[in-house]
Amino acid sequence: LVHGEGRDLDGWRPLAGSLADRGFSVLAIDLPGHGASDDPWESELAVPAVVAAIEFARSEGSQQIHLVGEGVGAIAALAAATDPTLQVASIVALSPDADEHVARLTEIREARAPKLILVGSLSPGALQSAEAVYRGAIGPCAVVKVPVEAQGTDLLAGEWGVQAREKVLEHLARHF
Repeated sequence: LVHGEGRDLDGWRPLAGSLADRGFSVLAIDLPGHGASDDPWESELAVPAVVAAIEFARSEGSQQIHLVGEGVGAIAALAAATDPTLQVASIVALSPDADEHVARLTEIREARAPKLILVGSLSPGALQSAEAVYRGAIGPCAVVKVPVEAQGTDLLAGEWGVQAREKVLEHLARHF
């Protein structure tokens, strides 16, 4: 689980609990400069942080890796998944924030694992960014537009939170 800029791994607690209840092993990370990380925030470090988390999960015996990210964390997850040696099984991108310092859209389109994009449809900028990721995607990709302004992990709470979490869980279970 990879958070967005200005957030930390605590935003994933509700989803992490739901995943663990369904038998998934869960690893949530703090990107450099966030939460418990002492490193400074540089967006260029997001992708290497995701790759390091994947390598750690593999070293701990994880057979399948599913990436879930929000904002720039979603872009970093997509970028990491372009490396075929990492064998990412699926990706969930909550409100992917197209940050060219993390990865260019032309790069992340090469992530061929099945993708689910969730976005709050009442935020025009977030919707535009999510649709750009969707249009450029290679391989299976679905978009779920939730009729709220909330973005990222905030989509998993509130009025539509149960439905949004179910979409994430269904996607991961389908590709498990």
